[in-house]
This record gives sequence, structure tokens and C-alpha cells, in this order.
Amino acid sequence: MKVVLKNGQIVDIRIATVGDEYALVDENGTIIAHLDKEDDAAPFVVTTEDREKFSESDEELASLLDLLSRGFQMDLFSGIEDSEEEDSSFEGDPFDPREISIDQKKVAMDTILRRFEQGTLCLNPNFQRKELWKDDRKSRLIESLLLKIPIPMFYVSSDEDGNWTVVDGLQRLSTIRDFVLGKAYLADKSHDPKKKGDGLKLTGLEFWHDFEGYTMKKLPVYLYNRLSETEFSFTIINPGTPEEVKRNIFKRINTGGIPLSSQEIRNALYGGKSTELLNKLAEMKIFKEATGRSIKTDRMEDKELVLRFVSFLLRRYTTYDKAVTTDEWLSDTMILLNAFPDLNTREARKLITRKKIQVSQIKVMSEEELTAIFDKTMRRAKQLFGISAFRKSVPGHRRTPINKSLFETWGVLLSDMSEDEFLRLLAHKKAMFEEYERLLHDPKFVVAISRDSTRVSSVTYRYFEVKNLINHYNHD
Repeated sequence: MKVVLKNGQIVDIRIATVGDEYALVDENGTIIAHLDKEDDAAPFVVTTEDREKFSESDEELASLLDLLSRGFQMDLFSGIEDSEEEDSSFEGDPFDPREISIDQKKVAMDTILRRFEQGTLCLNPNFQRKELWKDDRKSRLIESLLLKIPIPMFYVSSDEDGNWTVVDGLQRLSTIRDFVLGKAYLADKSHDPKKKGDGLKLTGLEFWHDFEGYTMKKLPVYLYNRLSETEFSFTIINPGTPEEVKRNIFKRINTGGIPLSSQEIRNALYGGKSTELLNKLAEMKIFKEATGRSIKTDRMEDKELVLRFVSFLLRRYTTYDKAVTTDEWLSDTMILLNAFPDLNTREARKLITRKKIQVSQIKVMSEEELTAIFDKTMRRAKQLFGISAFRKSVPGHRRTPINKSLFETWGVLLSDMSEDEFLRLLAHKKAMFEEYERLLHDPKFVVAISRDSTRVSSVTYRYFEVKNLINHYNHD
């Protein structure tokens, strides 16, 4: 939208984020004026210091900012482009059925409490839904147990050390923890017995109204013992079970109403160094700036986007195998990250033994190296493309959503470039954008970054085309 400044200059302006601030910028990204915004619901206003730059009345300027903010909000929350990726569930019989190890057994309350105290029963709300139940719903679960009403089975995944991670049952187990033990008791490293059972207070009970406001330690002895002697049904997925089976179980099991996303499942199964790294990279300020702060975090879309880049950085697109799904490719990368630097975990050894991964094709990196490369890559993307980084649009056009394939492709290729090569590309960016825009409208390339993006031929093709585009401006 064009405006005439008091100095007579005509500029085409838009709203943009500059660091942690908002500003009016021209088509080259140069700041024309800084903006204030008290909260998300408040309108944009030009700062007092910059107000004198405009000839419009306050009413005209407010109207202009309102129009610009609508386009800005559409761009800001465009998120990640929907993609039709292949189903991550397994088909046929790609593994030895004898390796599947799943047990069902009764687990006593004492066992659950001991594991809570040891830290060997991980509720891991970082990957599942957060603990959403309110006290009245928690209280009714406890009331059901006191009434000896059966509750659904719990599903957990066991690792080599016997630690359990909850697959299904987060809300119920966290309720039992909060009532029978209490958060104060668990938070006290000495586990002071005086604090045990002094946690959740029952409220909103349907039958035993006399126990409103009671904690575990205040219950009558017969009810205290009844709850303490309760047994629960557990399905335990043992560590020898193939990864494909584990992921499929996570995908199928869901009593909470909203299925876990693929990345939430991966975070559940492969917690450790890999999840810590993904969390760290996704929280980096430069990543948020390079992606226009438009990626939602509640379903771990940001972590999956980062994982795609890391996967192709460590393993290279030339090793992408048509025999695996995208889910397997990304899951295997998390297994490798957990096994760095010596690749000597049970899961990594299985991948190597089954020849799903060749050690010679893996680029082992430390967390520090990966973080530095990611930081450099995001800075280059922001410097080169501005708000259009990783999108099917070039600067000067309305932003489209983030495209996963372009994020991974441009990310890896930008990370590979020397500083001299990047500066040459930057110097020719206007001409490069013109050529790149034609590529973005090429039907074959469009298919390679969208509908058929997971095919080996598409992966190879998009890397080849973008690499050629970059090389053109480094060899002319």
C-alpha cells in the first residue's frame, strides 16, 4: 500500500516484525516507522517519535494501519502448508513377528507409587496433552476407585532400563499421583512422610458428599486401605518390540479424543538427547524470526520441521530410501541422535543390523555443531528471503504458508554453502528471485514439493533444481 511521506517520498509500505518489535517497512525491508501494540487485541499505532513522518490525519493513518494489519495477520498465522504425506502405519510384514513383545498384567497401587517416587514412571506431558483435568473431574475418578468401579487399561512403553513412559492414561495417572501422594510430597526430595497424601482435595463428588474437601490422608481407614490396595490393568510394550509396531500402537491408542500427531508419537518413543535438541532449536529466536513466528507449537509442528532439516543434514537426500516412509526416516533420525556419538544404543544397533542405515552415510555431529549450523542456516534464510523464507512465494508477493519440503531443501543447501558462496548469491538475489519464481510455478517442481514430496524421485528432483539455481549465481 502506497503512502506519501511529509518529505514528498512515495513508498509502498507493509507491517513486519523486526526482531521482537513491529514496524512499517518499505518493499526492501527498510524501516519507515516503528509501531506500538499494547496487546494482541489492540490496533497498531505509529510511535510518537515517528508520527511526524506522515502527512495523513490521525483518522486516515488509523484506517491505513487497520487495512495493513489484516494482511499482516493473514501472513503471520499462515502456518505450515498442509501436505498429503504417506500414512506412517506399517503394511505387510516388514519385521519378524517374534520380536513383538507386549505384556498385559495387573499392577498394584504400591508399584505405581514406588515408580512415581523413583521417577521410573514418566507421564511426559511434554508430548501428550497437558494435564487438563480440573479438580472435580479428578475427584470423580478417585470416587470411582473408592466405589470399586473398574477404569480403562493403561498403556506404557518400557525401555531397556525398565522405565515406563505413558502411552495412554496421562490424565488418570496424574490424578492418582496428585491425590495419593500429592505434588508437595513428590517435590520434596527427602519424601517427608508427613506430606504424603496431603495433595488434591476431593470436590464435586456425586455420591460421597460427606468426603468433600478430604485429602488422601484424611480418608477413613477402610477407604484409605481400599484405595491403597487397588490393582490396575496395564499393557506394557517391551523394548524389543519393532519401532514400527510401537508407533502404530501410539497412533491407534487414544482415549483422550484427539489423536497424537506423528511428532508427538516420536517424542514419546524417542525422548532423550533428540527431544532436548529439537526443543532447543525450535525455541531459538532466529528460527522463529526466519519462519515469521507463524508456526504453531501445540502439536509439535515446529519440532517436526526442525527434525526434517536435521534428518537431511545428517543423512543426505541421496540416502533417502524408497523402502521407508517419511515417518520411519524421521523416527530413525531421532534414534540416531539419541545414540550419538558412538551409535551404541540397542535401537541404533538394530537399525544398523537390519541394514536400514549404513554408518558410512551418517554425519555424526555434536549438539554444539548442530546448533551452530542451524543458527547459521536460519540467519542466512532470513537475510536472503526475509519474510518469504521457505514459502512458495518470493519477496514482494503475499506470503504463502511454510512449505516443509522447501524448509528442508533450502535449509540443507544454505547450510552447505561457504560464506563467499552465500555472499555471491545474496548479491544476485533480485535476479535469483525472478528465476526462482518461475521454478515455483513449474508443474513438476510444484508436485515435487507438495503432492509427491515424499517420493525418492521428488526429493532428488527438488534438491537438484534448487542446487542448480544456487550454482548458477556462483559460477557466472
